[in-house]
Amino acid sequence: MPLFKKSIIARIGAAMFAVSLMALVSMVGSVLVAQNTQGDAGAINLAGSLRMMSYKLVADASDHIYQPSSVNASVLQADLADFEQRLNSQILSSVITKDGAINLYNHYQNLQKQWFSDIKPRYLAGIEEKISTAQLTAIMTPFVNNIDAMVMLLEKSTESKIKLLSLVQGISLVMTIIIILVAMLDINNNVIRPLKQLVTLAKLASSGNLSGRLDYQSEDELGLLSNTYNRMAEELQKIYNDLEQRVESKTSELQKTNEALQLLYNTNRSLNRQEDICQRFMPVMQQLETISNFGPISLTLTDSNKQAYRELITTSPERPNTCINTDCYRCLGNQIDERPHQAMTLPIQVQETYFGEIRAQFLPDQPPSNEEIKLVETIVENLGTSLSLERKASQDQHMSLIEERSVIARELHDSLAQSLSYLKIQVARLGMMRKQDAKESQMDEVVMELKEGLNNAYRQLRELLSTFRLKLDIPGLGPALDATIEEFSERLGFIIDSQYRIHHLNLTANEEIHVLQIIREALANIVKHSNCNEASVLVEAEQSKVSVTICDNGLGLPDHQDMANHYGLVIMQDRTASLGGELSIENQSSGGVRVHVTFQTKSTLKEISHAG
Repeated sequence: MPLFKKSIIARIGAAMFAVSLMALVSMVGSVLVAQNTQGDAGAINLAGSLRMMSYKLVADASDHIYQPSSVNASVLQADLADFEQRLNSQILSSVITKDGAINLYNHYQNLQKQWFSDIKPRYLAGIEEKISTAQLTAIMTPFVNNIDAMVMLLEKSTESKIKLLSLVQGISLVMTIIIILVAMLDINNNVIRPLKQLVTLAKLASSGNLSGRLDYQSEDELGLLSNTYNRMAEELQKIYNDLEQRVESKTSELQKTNEALQLLYNTNRSLNRQEDICQRFMPVMQQLETISNFGPISLTLTDSNKQAYRELITTSPERPNTCINTDCYRCLGNQIDERPHQAMTLPIQVQETYFGEIRAQFLPDQPPSNEEIKLVETIVENLGTSLSLERKASQDQHMSLIEERSVIARELHDSLAQSLSYLKIQVARLGMMRKQDAKESQMDEVVMELKEGLNNAYRQLRELLSTFRLKLDIPGLGPALDATIEEFSERLGFIIDSQYRIHHLNLTANEEIHVLQIIREALANIVKHSNCNEASVLVEAEQSKVSVTICDNGLGLPDHQDMANHYGLVIMQDRTASLGGELSIENQSSGGVRVHVTFQTKSTLKEISHAG
């Protein structure tokens, strides 16, 4: 049936139903046979007692005939009544029925008929006639034989019922065994074996092995489960294979990306070294060949007129003409690929500045990917940026040198040159006075002015030498200021309190020189005139406005001080004017002098003008 083919549960249920049915049939059969055999034993015993009663009737009749005193007529009547009661007993009539064994029923009817119509009349007549015992026995013998035959039929009837019960139970037992065997075979083939395979494959699947398949083919539940597992395992295996391929692909991409990042890192590190371009960039080009389809790769650097002054190539049979190191063999190679190549040329250019080009060759059947092209473009951009920074650094260094020289020239012009010019005028004046035979006192006055001018010129020269030595040995205003503070602290005999708070600003060389000279001039005045025991220097800034303050607790400035008569104060005023700032020199209420200078940095002014 289709239902049994499609359902193991239906087959197992049918087997259980069949076994239950066989057990029910066996029990019902046993009950029915037990009910049919009920009373058979009593009937057999009762029939056997009829045979015994027959013999008793013969014995009592003989005693009555020959010994009337021992057995009277009432006893014979009682025996006959008891015999007939047994013969017509309800036990026999309920067991021997018309619906039962027809032979037994007919024999019982004939036996009753024989008794009442033949045997009993003859028995009673023989008693009256007082016949012999042998004659009475002869009358009863056929009847007794019929009783024996009825007993035999009762026994056979009972035996047949017992045999029927045994047959029913045997058939039920055999059918039950057959059903159980068939069910067990079906369960073994269609349940146990597929389940074992499924459990085995499930264990393999849990360890990642999805290659196994179930060979169980059926339309039932386990067949559906097997087909579903096979499809699921096949789909999962496809997914796993696809994931493995994607993981391998992503791993390869990550490896290439890592190699590209490593190359870019090596490029930046190489370009930042202070070495020849061949030593810096040749390893980069060679590494680029190993991780990409490019090769050979060449680099050409040009000057401002776009004339090549340096050439590099990863593989060349001959040394390039622009090679400057004859001991280098980086670009020389014996095995040259003579197959036709295509080339990609990228200019090395930053804004309007052209530095040269990179030419990367590749085979037509192995074109570079977009990532490889992007990598080369990034390397070219880094190289261009590095060359641009190098050129700018060179230009900045050149401009810085020019600015330093300009500062030195201006300092010499503003201080020492003027002093020398003044001395030259005084020498010329002294010569004219000698020609005019001037008074000795007048000449001594000029000589004193020459000495004072010479001393001032020597002091200015010493100050300039100290300033420029600080500037050249320790770059920046901060270290130069620290050296100045240390110098004047030794001259004063106590430590000057110094605070420098403009690390975030970049002063020009000219601004640093002016600020340092103003501080030195103020400290020199403190050494000469203040007679103090405390002094402080504060350099700070509010946004882009620089403030310089020098204070002491000394004697202070005399009243009505004339600035024109003090050369150092005039120098500080001139330097402040050069900075475009403001200078204030005043006495403090607590004593001493306060020198305060403020100015706007030029670099900040440039940034503000560009932003506007």
